Amino acid sequence: MEFKKVFEDELDHCYAIMRLKDNDEDFIVVASEEDSPCYAYDLNNNYARKTVWSSVGGTMTMVQIPGTLNFLATQKFYPGFNSPNCRIVKEKFNGNDWDQVVIGDFPYVHRFDVFPKSDESGYWFVGCSIANSKKNAEDWSDPGKIWVGEYDDDNEQVNNLHALDFALTKNHGYKRMAGYSLITGVQGIFKLQHPTATSDWQLTQLSDIETSDIFSADINQDGHPEYLTIEGFHGPYLRISDENFNTIKLSQPETPFGHAIWGGKLIDGNEYFIFGWRSGKQNLELITSDQLDTQLIDEKVGPSNVTVYEKNGREYLLSANRESNKVAVYEISLN
Repeated sequence: MEFKKVFEDELDHCYAIMRLKDNDEDFIVVASEEDSPCYAYDLNNNYARKTVWSSVGGTMTMVQIPGTLNFLATQKFYPGFNSPNCRIVKEKFNGNDWDQVVIGDFPYVHRFDVFPKSDESGYWFVGCSIANSKKNAEDWSDPGKIWVGEYDDDNEQVNNLHALDFALTKNHGYKRMAGYSLITGVQGIFKLQHPTATSDWQLTQLSDIETSDIFSADINQDGHPEYLTIEGFHGPYLRISDENFNTIKLSQPETPFGHAIWGGKLIDGNEYFIFGWRSGKQNLELITSDQLDTQLIDEKVGPSNVTVYEKNGREYLLSANRESNKVAVYEISLN
């Protein structure tokens, strides 16, 4: 597999990323975690850059409203993890760029999601706070919460917002699955089942190992998903587990500040993981087996988040290379 860098732009402390596509319009969006811009790059116009906002960054998460070029994003998640002023905004596409509406204040919410209800009557909201309150950035004495509710896109508000009866310390990871979400923290990995006509939100513990982030892919091609997890808050361990969370391979602590994580099918039809860390070698790597064999994609870039997308029959990797302050796109091809 070959990864060739085909685009790069400078963005201070670039962090959150998203593919934003609807009908013929097609963008990649990258936002800073500092008081810095959010940019949208037009994939139909040679990555021409539009400014979504010019300041008030602190963005950890961005979520597209299905069927539109509108999206929700966190802002003001700074400084560090001491973020009592964190908020969620809605960016509304006006045909040229985006207009902003503030949805509300969501203190310490690091990850959130909005997704359609199964009966298509609206949207569910999930928000995971990294803490409930803090005396300083290193104070973890008041654990975070899992907030749930209903997102009303017409009125641009979250209704029936309430916290589940559960305290979650140092939440960092979140992954939407089919009918449920995976949520991680010091207490381990949890499965949050989404409501149905006959059941409410249900939270089940899948692992008690402290976990920072999680992704799934059938990396050994056995027809069953494996899980890649970053362990310890921001690393340094990597673990590959089977679908029942039995360990297949645990790394040595050589990936400090593990952060970027993705899994899925690539151009050769097989599934892989992509992983990057923000300290030490600051590498971006392709994980090619359930034994954590790797191929170097880029080095000394310190990626924060990555995703893979397809455009005009070609496959690309988008990486927010935070430690080098670069937005980067790599074209993926067979050797």
